[in-house]
Amino acid sequence: MMGIASSKSFSQTLQQHISTDTLRAGDLFSFSIILKKDQSYDQVIYPDSSNFTDNFEVRDRKKYRVANFKDSLRYKLQFWGTSNDTLPALPVKLVLNGDTTTLHTQPVIIHFRSVLRKNHSKLRPLKPIYEFAAAWWPYLAGFLGFLLIGGLAYYLYERYWNQPEEEEPAPEFKPEPFLNPLKELENNLEQLKNVPLNSREQFDRFYINLGDAIRLYYEQMYDIPALESTSREIVNELNDRAIDQKLIQQTRIVLQEADMVKFANFTPTKEKAMKTYDKAQEFLSIAKELHGGRVRQMRRQHIAKVEEARKKFEQKQDKEEES
Repeated sequence: MMGIASSKSFSQTLQQHISTDTLRAGDLFSFSIILKKDQSYDQVIYPDSSNFTDNFEVRDRKKYRVANFKDSLRYKLQFWGTSNDTLPALPVKLVLNGDTTTLHTQPVIIHFRSVLRKNHSKLRPLKPIYEFAAAWWPYLAGFLGFLLIGGLAYYLYERYWNQPEEEEPAPEFKPEPFLNPLKELENNLEQLKNVPLNSREQFDRFYINLGDAIRLYYEQMYDIPALESTSREIVNELNDRAIDQKLIQQTRIVLQEADMVKFANFTPTKEKAMKTYDKAQEFLSIAKELHGGRVRQMRRQHIAKVEEARKKFEQKQDKEEES
């Protein structure tokens, strides 16, 4: 008996297909998910073995690309239930520009079919008790032990050594996410907001991380090797690029304070450290005002590069499938 069901979300359509809905314990069967998309996505995440219940073991899975906007994933499952069960609703996640849309398959009722014949389903009347020789139990124990070891060996062979070779999964396009320099700077400063400052080592680490947060910002924004440059080299480079003087002034204050702690054996107070932190926050506010438009342009350029890389990837996959 075969079944097909589907679920829709806007223009995406999710269908499923199962080879049979009546199973015995240990039976293998196929379950397929067919996804029809309305556009290309950054990533499509299909269910893995963790999404299935214990009674459904994933033995194999293969992905097929039916068309540019149609994918199919076929699972080879093994049923281990001893009564009627349900194959649960499974999630398929569509990721685009940081947003995720989740579709779900329909639950499938699985009917359990016992291996016992119908006329054996009832208990038979008890047989009379027979007397055995006094020394019969060692032979019975040995025989049962032999059966137990043989059964265990067969189970391990089927479960671990006799599994089908997994085919290499179809390659998927994985775009690099866009790193917003302003967000990165804001997050790095937030992590330093409430750090303890009770020892010389903690002061050193605080100032190093504070200076590196601004250095990293310049590397991401202007491709300057700021993490490997001295404070004077960074300031000179910013002047050569005609960067806003208010931003350069905040940069000079924070980096000079950090240099004094690192190289001049200067021991600051908590109050002094917090004033330097406030200067870094002022730097962030000025950068947001000056560079917000530039960051948006960087994001658009990143998305354009990702789309170009995606097209090349899909063209390559089409050629490989044709060959």
